[in-house]
Amino acid sequence: MRSTLFTICTLAALIGIVLADNFATAQDAAPNPTYGTKQTDESKANQKKKLMTMRPSPGVLVTVLRADQLKGVESKKPRVATVLEVTLDPMSGSPPHRHPGPVCGYVLEGTFEFQIEGKEKRVLRAGDTFYEPEMILHQIGRNPSSNKKTRVLATIIHPADAKQLVIPEPQDSQSGNAQQPGDAAAPAQDTSTSIPSETCVINLETRRKTFDEKLPTIGVILFNDVLMTEVTAPIDVFSKPRENGTKLFNVVTVAETLQPVATESGLRMLPDYKFTDCPKLSVLVVPSAYDMTEMVRNGEIVRFIKKQNVSSEFTMSNCAGSQLIGESGIADGRKIVTYIGGGKDLKEKYPALKVQDDKTISFVEDGKFLSSNGNLASYISALELLEKMSDKKHREFVESYLYLERLTGWDKSRHQPE
Repeated sequence: MRSTLFTICTLAALIGIVLADNFATAQDAAPNPTYGTKQTDESKANQKKKLMTMRPSPGVLVTVLRADQLKGVESKKPRVATVLEVTLDPMSGSPPHRHPGPVCGYVLEGTFEFQIEGKEKRVLRAGDTFYEPEMILHQIGRNPSSNKKTRVLATIIHPADAKQLVIPEPQDSQSGNAQQPGDAAAPAQDTSTSIPSETCVINLETRRKTFDEKLPTIGVILFNDVLMTEVTAPIDVFSKPRENGTKLFNVVTVAETLQPVATESGLRMLPDYKFTDCPKLSVLVVPSAYDMTEMVRNGEIVRFIKKQNVSSEFTMSNCAGSQLIGESGIADGRKIVTYIGGGKDLKEKYPALKVQDDKTISFVEDGKFLSSNGNLASYISALELLEKMSDKKHREFVESYLYLERLTGWDKSRHQPE
């Protein structure tokens, strides 16, 4: 029977993202209340329309597309297949919950973090599918992107008399008082309004007033799950003034939108500019993420890199940021290095790049293009470029400011207090 239900649920997705106190039952959702009976042409036409839209929690829109009683399925009770489309705004999701029937999901657009009880968390993207057994605890269902929406198609096979399609997991479940499967009919609590929302207003003009049009500008791209050190290293290096206090560079961050961007470590950063209003850059810094799939597919990022390359003096990539350089085609025929162990994959994806041996080479410079292994090696590329754009004396000052010699000369056996 399980295999039969799974086949019926071919297109599906995150129903589990919805925590709805008054979520419609199949009987409420269907335009024809007499399931399994012969339908009129009018009722069939109605079923093709969106039956209902709801906003069960902040940032989540659920559209019930159709609900039909299943025939020829072995079951003690009549079962209904309900198909929904769930749209999640950036950084939105749902608390833990369960469903009274198996769920199949299909990600239509964006990125979806998904985890059920007893399984590891998965990051799903457009074209990926998932499955939830009946009444399994859906622990995580969220859109991790800071600037892209997520859309999921979901099919749930459930008893026709189910009172709720989404059963919230009580907050005291960890203390041993978890709601049991038999309690599926219990009314849901309205948790979507129990925590007051907060608003933070950012005045971008305060930051932009320090921008000096006469100085070279270093621009660092931000995107979701960016590796923190590959952003902070160039900012750390280029934001330091000369020893006499003279400012040498504007250092800005730029992203697709002005929404906060979460790094892989969870630190949130606010972009100074959008791609569309970014000032002319002397240097474009392209960092990376552990998974570059979404970034490489993002046409806005790739187009921005191409556009800036036309007028920039230098383009610097760290770690797997080399994949965006390869995707843009701006450094074809040039030497480049990527993260340790990533050279083979980079060479296969972008054969026009002259990929260097990442096992022995940390930094490469070829014309206007600079690249490094990333992570702390991002300081190497930043310091090398800093010296090229200023002088050796200033580089040495910045290195001393960073206590770099303490890190490179560290010997635990010789630096312990007696």
